Amino acid sequence: MLSNERLYLETRPLCLFFKASIPGAIGMIASNIYFSLEMLLIGRLIGQTAFAAGNLALPLILINFALSDMIAVGSAVRIAISLGEDDKARADRVFTTAVISAILFAGLTSLLLIVFGRPMLAAMGAEGELLDESLIYLRTYAAFCPLTCLVFVFDNYLRICGRIRFSMVMNIVMSFLCLGFEFIFLYVLDLGIAFAALGTSLGMSVTAIICAWPFLRGRLSLGFVRLRPSFSIFHDIMAQGLPSFLSNISGKVTSILMNSLLLRWGGDAAVSVYGVFMNIDTIAVSGMYGIFDSLQPAIGYNWGAQRKDRVRRIALYCTLAIAIMCLAFTLLLVIFPGETFSLFLEAGADVIDMAVHAVTIMALTYVTRWIGYAVQSFSSAIGFNREATLLSLCNALVFPLLMMAILQSLELEGIWYVTPSAAVLTAFVATLVWILRLRKAVRNRKMKV
Repeated sequence: MLSNERLYLETRPLCLFFKASIPGAIGMIASNIYFSLEMLLIGRLIGQTAFAAGNLALPLILINFALSDMIAVGSAVRIAISLGEDDKARADRVFTTAVISAILFAGLTSLLLIVFGRPMLAAMGAEGELLDESLIYLRTYAAFCPLTCLVFVFDNYLRICGRIRFSMVMNIVMSFLCLGFEFIFLYVLDLGIAFAALGTSLGMSVTAIICAWPFLRGRLSLGFVRLRPSFSIFHDIMAQGLPSFLSNISGKVTSILMNSLLLRWGGDAAVSVYGVFMNIDTIAVSGMYGIFDSLQPAIGYNWGAQRKDRVRRIALYCTLAIAIMCLAFTLLLVIFPGETFSLFLEAGADVIDMAVHAVTIMALTYVTRWIGYAVQSFSSAIGFNREATLLSLCNALVFPLLMMAILQSLELEGIWYVTPSAAVLTAFVATLVWILRLRKAVRNRKMKV
């Protein structure tokens, strides 16, 4: 039995949880916190217009990354289950297909962003200096995406191969590299917003190359094989990764629509307030994602090996952990809303008052968000794609759009309630999915001892 199989199939669930979830959460937060810290540097060193420009363009950039993440997550589920079933040949074929697909799709979507970026941003309401700065920020990121996307791809595979600590270290290294380049460009050399995007892209590119090296040398339990195009494998990857992709892209579409309404009713200041919350939210979601994603291989291995008791216990520990994390973020934002906003931007008293009011309301999102996320992540890990897709769409698109339509009569005040109300509705649907579908499936799963 390979070392990673022993880790996921034989380690006591509680011990496995701490061994995987803590470095997984740290690594995932580190791999995403640089976007928040980048915005902090932009807001502090360049100004409010650049901060708003970055927050307008960032959803489009993250949509581009979401496609690569979809391929990585979708293939990781199938690879973990295949290894649990002792089918390494299929796991290697899925791995090779996924890496090449991610590069090709990233190249295509990057080209589209470079060509059509200006009309996209203009449709969101950007004009003048705000439009120009958003566009150059977007195009700089897009130019590097075929390489930088591999960070998300190889990060999943390192965890499947049992290299959880190495994955964590590389995510931390990437954050330091990104921030180091940006500090030099923005603070030392006093350059503009394009160099903020360049700094992050350089840091991610270096990290992607380092992460690819062990796979290229054939030193891990996954390796490249001769590519034999297979529609069934490609279809399987897309089907498994679709919930994650829909969650990511739907959330970014929602952010784009939110920013458009905020520009209409509150101007740059409202976009900046929402941008601060979304940067904090990135850290919270990264922590939740890191906990469940780091243990997705363990759930997949044990599900494939038909060891349902281990699956239940691992999922329970993950759910408790993200519930505690959400409570902590709620308390942080409710107690320190103004201080949180001031970390990113220096603003006048009127903007600070708006931020305190808005952030306090949006902090209520985390009271129920963990419920929907836990059920969605568990559904995805065991291959229940329809359930995971349903919850992804409800959380990131359907319910936010519904609440925008209902609350738009309140204009700016109504927008602040969109996110917490959507989280409540998603939690309700998730509870129904668990009761009516997943609990029965786990109970009926054959058990090996």
